[in-house]
Amino acid sequence: MPDFHRLNKSRTTEMNSEELKQKLREEAARSQKNAQRKKPNAQQSRKQQRISEQTKKQLPPQSPVRRQREEERRRQEKQALKERRRRKKRGSYVIYYIMLAVIAVIIFTILSLTVLFNADKITIEGESDYSDEQIIEASGLHGNENLVRLNTSGIPQKILDKLVTLDSVKVDKVFPSTIKITVVRSVPMASFLYNGRNYVISHIGRVMKIDDNDSTECMHVIGYTPAESVIVGGFITAEDPEQDRLISEISAGIEKAALKDITTVDITDNIGIVLTYQDRIQISIGSVIDLDQKLKIATELIYGGYIDENERVTLDISDKSKAIQRPITNAPVTTATPETTPESYETDENGDPVISGDINSDTTAAPAA
Repeated sequence: MPDFHRLNKSRTTEMNSEELKQKLREEAARSQKNAQRKKPNAQQSRKQQRISEQTKKQLPPQSPVRRQREEERRRQEKQALKERRRRKKRGSYVIYYIMLAVIAVIIFTILSLTVLFNADKITIEGESDYSDEQIIEASGLHGNENLVRLNTSGIPQKILDKLVTLDSVKVDKVFPSTIKITVVRSVPMASFLYNGRNYVISHIGRVMKIDDNDSTECMHVIGYTPAESVIVGGFITAEDPEQDRLISEISAGIEKAALKDITTVDITDNIGIVLTYQDRIQISIGSVIDLDQKLKIATELIYGGYIDENERVTLDISDKSKAIQRPITNAPVTTATPETTPESYETDENGDPVISGDINSDTTAAPAA
């Protein structure tokens, strides 16, 4: 006989399993439905939007002012959104442009230092006592230098050290492929005797040459003592700095007054300075106070016909209010004062001489030896 008790127990267990599976399926369907309810699909969203629009239509009409404000607000929001998108897009372009610029700069720099801007010509401008080849050789340039990498700061001094009759040198880069050297020739300003040798200096105080003979056509300075021994091409200074100042001021004053052919300048006494013109006219100017006006008086007397071309006289213009002329002998110019009565030349307010006596009188003639 079948065991009815066991059969009933087995059926009960099977039924319970089916109920459990059914219950699980129901719970899964319920959870899926809840998820769909929480996250509506696109169709449901459009449906809800359509319902909301219908609801809006059923609402009472808005006032014109409120409608205008709403439209203005929507337009501003739309414009702001468009501006944000444009700014974002432009920002991405800026980064792109910056990257391109950096790459271009790197490439240009590499080419500039290697291939581009290589010098193929050196030009020389200005007057000098040297040939172009000598100046280029002194500079140390070869004509194949890269202009970007070339440092020109030390080249002028190299040229000045080797070429002593130059006062200044300037080196310029002329892109894309030229180096320009501009030179200025030294002009003799004065010479002086020291330790038995004659030193010739330029307007900037540079020693142009040292020799045993004074063959340079420039004023010879008496009473100048250098501070130390110098070499050709070096710069010179006096033991007394006042002497350097005197020479500079006297040279500039002579050039300004156009008083040519000054042969000697005696600065032994800085308040009794004496100039000599053509070795025949001795000009006592005293100190350098009112130097321009004193030299103007001397120029007027010498070039104005008051002194003959071969006449040997002394002019005392240490007092700018008058000029005293004294005749001297045919002997070399000395500081000795003859006993002849001097004549005075007063000056007007412009510094021009006013003759108080006859310059051609016997007192101005050279006495017989």
